[in-house]
Order: sequence, then C-alpha cells, then structure tokens
Amino acid sequence: MDNLFRNRWFIRIISLLLAVLLWVSINIDDSMDSEDQWLSEGSSDMEIMNNIPLEVRFDSEQYVVSGLPQNVVVSVQGPQGATAPVVRQRNFTIYADLTELGPGTHEVSLQHTGITSNLTVNIEPKTVEVTIEEKDSKDFNVSVDYINESKIENEYVIGEPKVEPEKVTITGAASVIDRVALVQTIIDVGSADETIENLEAPVKVYDAQGNELNVLSDPSTVEVTVPIMKPEKTVPISVVPRGSAPEGVIVDSITTETKEVVISGSKGILSEINSLEEIPVDMTNVTEDQTKEIEIPLPEGVDSVEPNTIEVDINVEKQT
Repeated sequence: MDNLFRNRWFIRIISLLLAVLLWVSINIDDSMDSEDQWLSEGSSDMEIMNNIPLEVRFDSEQYVVSGLPQNVVVSVQGPQGATAPVVRQRNFTIYADLTELGPGTHEVSLQHTGITSNLTVNIEPKTVEVTIEEKDSKDFNVSVDYINESKIENEYVIGEPKVEPEKVTITGAASVIDRVALVQTIIDVGSADETIENLEAPVKVYDAQGNELNVLSDPSTVEVTVPIMKPEKTVPISVVPRGSAPEGVIVDSITTETKEVVISGSKGILSEINSLEEIPVDMTNVTEDQTKEIEIPLPEGVDSVEPNTIEVDINVEKQT
C-alpha cells in the first residue's frame, strides 16, 4: 500500500477520479436546483367564477343604460395558493365605466378592481355594446285585469275595483316611455267568494303589442280592492192597499217617491224578476192623511233589496 502511494501515476489517477466525481456532483445539484426553480415558477392555478355581478358606473339621474349583462364570468390565473383567496372571498368588483360617455351606442371594455396584480384576470365578455339614453318620467293611471275570472261561481259577480294609488310614475328611457300603452296590475279571482280587500299587487307596464317594458314604477306595487258580490238588478215597484180602512174613511191615494229598488241574488232568479208589484200597505188603522214606512218583502230566491223600506204617502177622505 505504501508503495502505491509513492507511485506518482497512482496519485494522479486518484486525483483525476476525485475531480470527476466533484464535477459530476456539482452539476447534478445545479441541474436539480434549476429544475426545482423552473417547476416552482412555471406551476399555476386557474379558477373560474360564474355569475359575478356587473357594476355600472354612470349618471343615473340623467341617463338610462341598456345592453349590459347583469352577471359575467371571471377567471383568475396565477401562482399556487394565490387564486384560492380571491375565489373564496370575492372582494373584487367588475364594472363598466360610463361616466365620460353621453347618449348613443358605445363599445365598452369591462374592468376590474380589488384583484392583485400577481394574477391574470380574464372577463367574459371582455367588451359589451351599451346604449345610453336620456331618462324620462310620466304618470299613468293603473287599471286592473283579472285571471281565472271564469272560475267564479255563478251567483257572484265582480264589482268596480278600487286602486290605491290610482296613478304611478313610470321612469325609463325616453324612447321606451313613448311606447307605454298600458299600466295595470293583475288579480287572481279564481277562488274568491267575498270581496278582495287591500291586496298588494305589482305594477306591470306594456306596449301596444302586449310586450312588458323594462321600466321603473314608483310605487312598484299598489293596493287593490275588488268587490265580489251577488248579481244585482234594478226593478220598478208599485204599492197597493191591504185591509179595510176604518168606517167612514175612504182611501183616496197611495203613492211613494221611490220608483225603483235594487235586488240581488243568483243570475237565474234575477232573470225571472222584472218588477216588484203590489207591495202591500196596511189600511186597517188609517184614519187620516199620513206617511208610513213600509218594509219591502223579499221575493223567493232574492237575497237582498236596497232600500229595504220605503215611505208611502196615504191620502184619505172622511165621510159624515
């Protein structure tokens, strides 16, 4: 062994082998470090978020905007671990800035704020076509329409509805306000068997073709009262004496200023009644001219009569 170490060639060979091993070791470490660094720098996450609300920045007192979507799709891409907090917290805003634009149609790029610059942000759609119009407001009367009206039972009818307030203010683009043909609220009367009172119902706005218009109503709801009642019919009346007046008293005339009354009941019953004739007035205790209050008898099948009493003027003559 001592002889080997004294041999110059042996020493040279050992030194060469050690140098080669050292070079290989250094290059392998550098290569691995470079690869690790490349992997670390090149790896990234992508997250996609649907239904992100779009904020619109414009002068809402003067203009009305149309053509913008309510929601957009946002994707973020960047280093691992940086995208998750954005998706989880959603502390960012996607907006369309129209503050410097006037009336007309414009191509607008959507923007974002609140997302770190380390992430790549993609918004879909990237641009939108926006129409800006002057705002206008007008007052309109609110009418009432009914659904399931045919389901109301035969003995009921719908009276004149009451709407509170009677008028609402409709606001929108001037070109749309000019198209307003009908402002109404819709009431379901299918199951009603009594008056519908103070029902809160939304206001709908339509054009002449029946298309609902995208406008604002102030107020957006109204209170509606719909009378649900028995059918009514106005008929003439007449009165006749009943019973004999006391001896020596002759009935000269029986009259009433009430010429008609209103009766209510089923449609079938009312169709058969054209008048209330011969309403009896008792004469048995009449000894002088007087005015009597007479109750109107209800015909069979009639639910009510209005008024239910009448005043009758009786004129008599006395014999000596």
